[in-house]
Amino acid sequence: MGCLSSSEKDPENSQNKKINKKLKQVENDISNNINLLLIGPGDSGKSTIERQMRIIHCDGFSKKEIQKYKAVIYNNILDNLKILVEMIKRLNFDDLPKEIEKMTEEIFLLNGEMGFDTEIGDKIEQIWKSPSVQKAFDKRAQFHVPDTLSYYLDKIVDISEPDYQPSQDDILHCRVRTTGITQTKFTISGQNFTIVDVGGQRCERRKWINCFENITAVIFVASMSEYNQQLFEDEEMNRMHESLLLFEEITSSRWFRESSFILFLNKVDLFKKKIKKHKLKICFPKYKGKNNFEQASEYIKSKFLEKAKDQDHKIYTHFTCATDTTNVRFVFDAVKDIILQNITEFGML
Repeated sequence: MGCLSSSEKDPENSQNKKINKKLKQVENDISNNINLLLIGPGDSGKSTIERQMRIIHCDGFSKKEIQKYKAVIYNNILDNLKILVEMIKRLNFDDLPKEIEKMTEEIFLLNGEMGFDTEIGDKIEQIWKSPSVQKAFDKRAQFHVPDTLSYYLDKIVDISEPDYQPSQDDILHCRVRTTGITQTKFTISGQNFTIVDVGGQRCERRKWINCFENITAVIFVASMSEYNQQLFEDEEMNRMHESLLLFEEITSSRWFRESSFILFLNKVDLFKKKIKKHKLKICFPKYKGKNNFEQASEYIKSKFLEKAKDQDHKIYTHFTCATDTTNVRFVFDAVKDIILQNITEFGML
């Protein structure tokens, strides 16, 4: 799905003005902090990393935010289940049983803002367990359906309870497209940190790419598990290839010449499962290694490092699972130590 450029009469113009105002605020705020720019293509998991920082270093989420995420979770379920059912019909998979098809017609009239009840949850569970829907989910790489859908549908009975409140894990697994800029501020051992999370889709990147000069480090997040998937906004482009192109663009940008670079190769948990079923040659035809995590992950790492070989940056690479708080805590502690060491050596503190 492409993006249109805006004009003064464009409805997006007011949104762009808000973003520009936010950019100026960010530039002022980051002058006395350790400033980390969180960047990556859409669906890479970078915003999940930002949520983890709030859980680990801040106070988590307010009651108001939890209610907001509750509606997001309901809509994630409805929207993605609807895509699966539509694909069953479009690609002539096994026909849905009539009783299941009738349930889908009822369910898809709902709005996530209204919430679920146990009756709705029971119907969604029956739809989810239908062999046709399971078959479509196995081919989800073709449909822009996130892997996390199964996380919610496997616990749909609990999610449909009247007193359901999203857990931290539930919030970490939900998909919210980042538009504009989000800042997360926290203090570790007396040192102030600011993480700036910016939109990952192509149209969002054009708005901010030249707006950050005082970034201490760039944390680039790439999804390892999307090597056999296409972009949401460009169905001709492989997602892994897009990540590589963006990484090359960012590491060679004059705006980040003085910044450290940290590469998070994310969604390791999903990649370990997928590599057993789908060959890496789908993405890299010249790959000659085995289809196991050890060799395939190192090959992907090498492809990213190749993109920055002509730059002066040292790239610090970590394999991550953004939904795993223990993993993110461990990795960020290592990242923090590297950043503090680097800026101390260069007299930046």
